[in-house]
Order: sequence, then C-alpha cells, then structure tokens
Amino acid sequence: MDKTAILETPKNLAEELIAKKLKKLLPHGCARILLVEPPNVAEEDYDIEVAWDNRYPVYPPAGPAILRTDLLRRGYEVPKILDLNFRLQEFLKETGKENFHYDIWQEWLAAELERFKPDVVGLTCMFTVFHRQMVRTADFVKSLDSSIVVFAGGVHTSMAVELVFQDCPNIDFIGLFDCDTSFGDILDFVNGRLNEEKLTQLATLIDDQYMAIKKRAEVTEESLNMTPNYEGLPIGKYSSLGRIGTFYWLFKLDTKAGTSRAKRGCRAKCNFCSVRDFDGYGVLVRNVITVVDELEWLRDKFGVNHIMWLDDDLFNNARQTVALFNEMTRRNLGITWDASNGVIASALTPEIAQAAQESGCIALSFGIESGNSQLLRYIPKPSGVHHYHRAGEIMKKHPNIFTKGLLMVGFPPDPARNFTGESISMIWDTIKLAKVMHLDWYTIQPLNFIPGVEITNHAVGNGLVGRQELIDGTERPFVGSTGGQIRIVKQEQKVAKPFRNVLVEEDPAYLPSREEIKDIWFVMDKLVNYDQIETEFNPIKLQMLYNLFVNICDNTHRNNAMGNMYFALIAHRLGKSDEARKRLAMGKEYSQSVAYWRVRFEPLGLHRTLESFTRLIAPDLS
Repeated sequence: MDKTAILETPKNLAEELIAKKLKKLLPHGCARILLVEPPNVAEEDYDIEVAWDNRYPVYPPAGPAILRTDLLRRGYEVPKILDLNFRLQEFLKETGKENFHYDIWQEWLAAELERFKPDVVGLTCMFTVFHRQMVRTADFVKSLDSSIVVFAGGVHTSMAVELVFQDCPNIDFIGLFDCDTSFGDILDFVNGRLNEEKLTQLATLIDDQYMAIKKRAEVTEESLNMTPNYEGLPIGKYSSLGRIGTFYWLFKLDTKAGTSRAKRGCRAKCNFCSVRDFDGYGVLVRNVITVVDELEWLRDKFGVNHIMWLDDDLFNNARQTVALFNEMTRRNLGITWDASNGVIASALTPEIAQAAQESGCIALSFGIESGNSQLLRYIPKPSGVHHYHRAGEIMKKHPNIFTKGLLMVGFPPDPARNFTGESISMIWDTIKLAKVMHLDWYTIQPLNFIPGVEITNHAVGNGLVGRQELIDGTERPFVGSTGGQIRIVKQEQKVAKPFRNVLVEEDPAYLPSREEIKDIWFVMDKLVNYDQIETEFNPIKLQMLYNLFVNICDNTHRNNAMGNMYFALIAHRLGKSDEARKRLAMGKEYSQSVAYWRVRFEPLGLHRTLESFTRLIAPDLS
C-alpha cells in the first residue's frame, strides 16, 4: 500500500464502496459481537515489578461499556466485556510473580472466541503506547478464525487511522471518533435495518487504498446520557490492581475508585491535543440527574466510593457545574472525586471551587503548559497568565484540595504559524509562573507528538519525527509508569551520561534540542517542585506531600536521592523524626552510589542542600 497516498473519492462513492465491503465480509448479517479491551502495556515494556506495585493503568472499560449498552438496546448478543488488561493484572496478583506468564491473555481470548463464536470482535485503543498490543490482539483473532470481522476504535486508533491500517492488515474497519451510536448504526446497516446513507464515522482499505466516511453520527439526548453496562465485571476491584487517575496515592485504604463523565468535548483547541478532533467542536453536557444517578449506581452496585472524572473540560458551563456538585452534596453520596485529566484555569470561579470542595473533591489538575504569553497564544490555550494567577489565588482558600499543574516543554519551531520555537527564556517564564501560582505539585511533560494533531503534522512535515515513530513506541511520554524517565534512571545506575544545566549555561534565545530537554526537565522539576517544599509549613499540605513522597520514593522512583532528601524535610516538619532520619540517610546513600544522581548533585548545588537538611534534622549524621 502507498503509505502516503489517500484515494480521493466522492462521498457517495466512498459510502457505496464501504457498504459493499461490509456486506461482503458479513454476508449473513451480524448478531454476536465480542468487545475486547486488550492488555494495555506491550509485553516488551511490561515490568512485573511495576505491575506488582499497582502502577500500571487499570481503568474500567468505559468506552466499550457504553457500546454494550447501545448494542444490547438494539437487540444484539453482547456478552460481558473481555477486559484482558484487568484480567492480566488480576492473574499476576492471584498466581504471584513466579508463576506469571504474560501470554496467558491468548488463552483467555481463544477460549472466549470458541465459546461465543462472534461475528464481530471490537477492539479499543486509547493511547499510542497501547498500539502494539492492540495490533497483536487483532492478529491473534484472525489467526484463529479469519472470518471474524475485526473493528477497532478509540482515540489513538481514530487519530492514527492510516498508520494503524499500514501496521495491522488484520483490522478490517476502524470506527472514527466517538462511536457510541455509529457502531450500532453500522451493524444495523449490515442487518438491513438502515440504509447506507446512515453509515458514519467509518474507515477501511479497499484495494489497498484508504477510504473513509467522516460524517459524524448525530448525538442525541439518549446517546449522550447512556450509562455504561459493566455487567459481569468486578468494577470495585479495579483500583486495587492498578492506577485510576494520577491521585491514587491520596486514596484512603478502603477506596474503590471508578470513573464517570459529566461532559464530552473541550472548548480548547490546543494544537498538541486530540480531544477536539476526536469529540468535535464544542462541549456536550450530560443531564445532572443522570450523572449523579450513575454515581449512586456505581456506589451501590460496585462499592465505588471515589470517582475520577474522565472529562477534558469539567468546569465548562459554570451554572451546570455548580448544579452537578451541589446535587452530589445534597444526596450525601459519600463519594470523593478528582479531576486528573485537567481543568481549564479560566473556567474556575470561587463558586465552583467551593462547590467542588463540598461535593468531595480531593484533587484538581490544571492544564497550564506554559507561562509564556506568546507560546500560550501559539498553542492556543483558552487561559492566559492572569487566569493562572487568579486560579492559584482561588485554590489557596481550599487547602484540603491537592492542586497539580500540568506543564509542557519542548515546543519546536513552526514557521507556518510564525512561531520560532520555545526558547530558554520562555521556559524560564514557565518556571516563574509555577513558583508564583504555587500549586502543590507540577507534572512536566516534554512535548509528546500524538498522531493526527496539528503540531504533530507540522513536525512530521519538518522531519522532526517520522510517521512510523508515532506508533512503534519510540515517541512515547517521558513521565509516568511507561515513560522514558524511569528507564533512563535504571539505565544510569552505574554509569551516567554527562549532565548539563542548559537553562543556565545557554543564552536566553537558545532553542534546546529534544535531547537537551531531558536535562531541562530535571532542572524544572527541582525548581518548581522540590524548592518550594523548603518554604512549606502548612500541616495539611505537608501531610499530602508526605503521602505523595511515600509513592515517589517507595514505588515509582526508588533509589531517588533528591526525593528521599526532601522527604526527610517533610517528615521532620510533621514531627516524624525517625522517618526523617531514615530518609535523610537514604538520600545521602543514593547521592553517592547511583551514577544518575552523582552527576546532578554538584551542578545543582544539591550537596549544599543536603548538608543544610542534615544540620537541621540529624546533626550527628554530618
């Protein structure tokens, strides 16, 4: 297949050819559909220690569960969702690390295919890092029965549709965008219930040429307010096996976390993000009573007592947002919640913040990206620097809510948009903003190129990243349980690459390379996160940070010299003297024994900080 050419056809011809292919592959119609959530992390990336510590994502399969609701309503046979990702984590915990073998998922899938004999298998893939395992799942299905028609959907699959077809010939059709109703319409067409004019949001290859119907299905009140069908799945068990959201370290011991969504879409049109392309323009708001009914159902049916909102624009429509939180409060749900995906700072009001706290909010992420006004206009963000300052001031009045800022770094030049690239001075603007805003923590992500979005298309055109790199695992997030930073620290235990403080050594106008961004990330992390701990004395905030650092130092980033060193200060201020001494000793040890930390301590003055902490906490260790 030509990897760049797209067959341009009139819309009606595309519909006609795709309709013929559907009828050809399903000549006797379609009655039985098996929905499958593939394992998320590919085998070559799967770290059994990370999995054992519950650090991989194990989200309820909300998308497939909405599809199941719609398909059952239409009269199709749809057994419980085969969630291979959940079952793999469950298998590990039940059998132990010694008896675990990753490819057990093939046995489960083969058994279900033999038992149910589906006409269609539907696969989902949310993120690029899950791509390889989706491909292997499709290949495995076809290896057992080539007559089964394989559909794939999800954000990654929809945004990288041509690349997915190139990489996986065993996927027959890809559902574009949110397929809550379009997938059911497609099956209804196959069964003669709808005309081909009703086909929407569907792509395939015909004679090795890519063809697509990009017309979106109409979103009705009924489809928007459908509740996911999780029948047969132990949803209350999911968060005991892996991460749901990014604030899991704040959960109480009896927490059973789930997910829900109050709104679909996002008002922003950020050029690095896929939400607007996937969900379409504007934000669709679900009925408040329906949403809170769903929360009650999750609580009563599965024991869920914490919700991570899946929303990308949770605070859209201030009146409805306050009404939602007030209804949660009125019903006294006993459910806490967080917004891990990020809220829009310009949408925050004192009324929303107060209603959020009263309804059970424990944590909010704010999508900030940059503190430079020129870069914010280029992205373009719906919030400006003054909005971030105001949001920081509002949240200072709600210390019981943990606040996180989502920062990005490494935006390349874009001549077509008259953007010269993110310079050192722009990065310093971000650091200064973070310090003034003074949120509790910041996640810094080097720009990750997501297939299909505007900034990625420019990067591909300018040769900054290859098309194949977008799906083969090379271009993946830098932070997180599957990110590059953890791998770098592991690789540099004994011998470390040279470290350079590019932010100080280079001219303010200098444009750092993508390789240099890795060192810049480290310096930013120290300046916006660790330095501000030295001025933190609020016991509420210190206890939150204590919980965070238990997770950082004992789970996600072991052998962390800087982390244990600052953990000692937090413990000291909370009156936990034994813990403080223990962490201080660990910080000293790792600063000397781990090469990655040795090369960073001297250039950043961390030895002097460590000596200062030692005099304060344990002078006898000096």
